[in-house]
Amino acid sequence: MFSKVKSAVCLGIEGKIIFVETDITRGLPQMNIVGLASATVMESRERIKSATVNSGFDYPHGRITVNLTPADIRKNGSGLDLPIAVCMLTSCMYVNKAKLAEYGIIGELSLDGKVIGIDSVLPMVFSLIKNNIKRIIVPAGNYPEAALAEGAEIIPVSTLRECINVINSDCDINNLRDRFKTRIKRTSKFEGFDFSDIKGQERAKRAITIAVCGRHGMLMVGSPGCGKTMLAKRIPTIMPEMSGDEIIETAIINSVSGKNNKEGCVCIDRPFRNPHNSIGKAGLLGGGLYPVPGEISLAHNGVLFLDEVCEFNREVLDMMRIPMEEKSIIHFRMGQAYKFPCNFQLVMASNPCKCGYYGDQERLCTCSQFELDMYRKKLSGPILDRIDLKILMETVKYNQLSSRSRNSDSNLMKNEALKGIDFAKAHGREYGNANIKDKDIPVFCKLGFSEEKFIKEAYKSLNLSPRAYNKTLKLARTIADMDESERIREEHIAEALSYRTISNAY
Repeated sequence: MFSKVKSAVCLGIEGKIIFVETDITRGLPQMNIVGLASATVMESRERIKSATVNSGFDYPHGRITVNLTPADIRKNGSGLDLPIAVCMLTSCMYVNKAKLAEYGIIGELSLDGKVIGIDSVLPMVFSLIKNNIKRIIVPAGNYPEAALAEGAEIIPVSTLRECINVINSDCDINNLRDRFKTRIKRTSKFEGFDFSDIKGQERAKRAITIAVCGRHGMLMVGSPGCGKTMLAKRIPTIMPEMSGDEIIETAIINSVSGKNNKEGCVCIDRPFRNPHNSIGKAGLLGGGLYPVPGEISLAHNGVLFLDEVCEFNREVLDMMRIPMEEKSIIHFRMGQAYKFPCNFQLVMASNPCKCGYYGDQERLCTCSQFELDMYRKKLSGPILDRIDLKILMETVKYNQLSSRSRNSDSNLMKNEALKGIDFAKAHGREYGNANIKDKDIPVFCKLGFSEEKFIKEAYKSLNLSPRAYNKTLKLARTIADMDESERIREEHIAEALSYRTISNAY
């Protein structure tokens, strides 16, 4: 008997609808799976057989043919276990075929018939919704993230038998959802983090506020212990709240990476990724036989912080240049293109030299000129040219540490940043002046006669590249937004240029 079930697989971060077809005929007892299935999918035969028997159903004694269509899409992952089992049991008359047509099914099976949570559920659910499937059965462990999708009834199940009962209308679906409703919670990773914890460094805090307002890249250079890492880790506390679309985008990437299926939590904070300097190409950019997101994609809509950036492999850093410009990266595997978004804000921190004390007023640098040159060459010119703000951290004095005077805190800095963001939106610019297209610079970054003359002189004297010129204008536009000024003034350009001069040291 022939049966058909709707399911889905994930390619990159995009879900693809899959139709599972089974046909049971006379012949030697065996199950054949066709349709470009991976080894993981082929192994489902043994899991399905044990799960079926241990759930109290009779395993069919005949030739079982399973077809996964479209046949030209590579199927990977264990999420097809449950739909294949349900489709087979439909052919055995255990499931109402008419009612089954209303459902999309996703899930992995254990040998005892339990339904296990899997990765990449959220993009699969969205693909089913796009194909007008209004009822979707998912593993109970994936219910919190799947519930983010709107437009369909999400039904969590814990066992194969429970799934069959849902389809046959032999149980109350509301009771199933009520069991997991208390597990849907949103968490914050930055509670207790505040910029007021950091004494001094007011200039750095000003630069960070500007960077957040315009989503500009940033480099902090300073001696060990001056507060570079502490400042970077508090940046998400002053960033604007994610919109609904951004939460979904971030949740999809985390779903593909297996980071959503943890204690039923969905994080609403902007991502903050801090990879170790030993990371390789695949870890930073993503990849693999079936590509998964790298750190630059996990930082999408948030911050990618590279601490001790001069200790990173230079070749790996240089590979970020195109993704930083394009806001996405494409991997090609077996004739298939996998596209991952990577619209992140890059924040880097570095010591001024190998020993860390070059230019320090209190401690003596022990590096030779050769060591200085070799250390600084680890950051290439093209990467530095793409960074809008470069600041030299100040030395924190004892009286600053012991002072009880009020420091700039996260609330104050966030209000300043949001003021500039709201001003930009009111004038037709979305969040992030750093993302202004070059063709739109004459429209959004108009200069008066004196401002034009000022930046012309700076272009010549500082040997700016055309890219650096455009980025200076974008940065000046952000500073003007924070002052709620409709036009860019000379002081805005001067401040923007002051954040580029440190590059001469490298």
